[in-house]
Amino acid sequence: MRTALGDAPGELVELNAEEWNGLYKQVARQSLLGVVFYGLQRVYPDIESRMPKDLYLKWFYQAEAIRGLNQTHYELSKKLTSLFAEQDAKSVILKGQSNSRIYPDKFIRQTGDIDIWVAGGRDRVVSLLSQMGLLEKGKFSAHEVTLPRDVFGVDVEVHFNYIYDCRNPFANKRLKQILSYEIENPVAVGEGFNVASNKFSLLMQLSHIRKHLLGQGVGFRQIMDYAVLLQASKESERAEVSEALAKTGLRPMAGALMWVLSECLGLKDEYLLCAPDASRGRVLLAEMSDDGNFGKNAKRKRGGVFMWWVRNRLRLVRMLSFDFPEVSWFLLRYWGVFLYYIPKRLYLLYKYKR
Repeated sequence: MRTALGDAPGELVELNAEEWNGLYKQVARQSLLGVVFYGLQRVYPDIESRMPKDLYLKWFYQAEAIRGLNQTHYELSKKLTSLFAEQDAKSVILKGQSNSRIYPDKFIRQTGDIDIWVAGGRDRVVSLLSQMGLLEKGKFSAHEVTLPRDVFGVDVEVHFNYIYDCRNPFANKRLKQILSYEIENPVAVGEGFNVASNKFSLLMQLSHIRKHLLGQGVGFRQIMDYAVLLQASKESERAEVSEALAKTGLRPMAGALMWVLSECLGLKDEYLLCAPDASRGRVLLAEMSDDGNFGKNAKRKRGGVFMWWVRNRLRLVRMLSFDFPEVSWFLLRYWGVFLYYIPKRLYLLYKYKR
């Protein structure tokens, strides 16, 4: 992975067939097939003769499919930007292709959906989508309208609120103030769409990584994104983000992430936002290694619904030492909503049994 970030290839290591297959499985769990294949090609120019032939062909075609999907996402991001511009609406591509474009090769990142923020607030965005004939199949949430795959060929999330994910209301207010200012000055890029400033992306994605860590899970793909983003940022931008960590409640998460980036990806000290926190970093690394991308392989998700629920609650209690203020608010809000809906659930159960 270090080579995929632009580091010079290191000493060659000979792998047998079992080790190659084991590597592939781990990489697939983390949704890094395109990134790691790119790195392997730099380390082993003759990789086709080193890797088992069937595995090489499988991985090669998957990497090519990722390249093709990236091209589709770039074209659609440009199209969406143009569609909203025709409605005099400012838009910004978040995460996804905004991150992909700053990798050493902008076609190697394994893509998901397309996230686009549109200015104007909820009512304005909903009205725009209705005028554009896109609202009928949309699904609403607190931050966005999700357009199903059959509309554009890929999943698209149209955000009327940009992504800020602090459960601590005081830290969230301060984070929102910074992000609100930063997103008003998007940057047009050569791919034909707008992206947010590096300061916005560093703070927003750090908050988003923490949300996934406390929720369904976080994987190495998001960590790679952050490493690439740090390398693409200016020293002054990193200094401003570093200064904002404490007041936005993100310092514990930043310390953990900086340790993982330093220890696992060899990121140079000049790119780190704060001093690495080894204790929290090991917690983050264990979660990513065990659970895979977005926690899809997490053991806590196995078994019945009740046991899954119990394991999640216990896990959050254990995470209190990782970030006490944020996890405390996370638990408080969860149990508040849980208790609020108990009477309604009992009433619906009563009506169902009648």
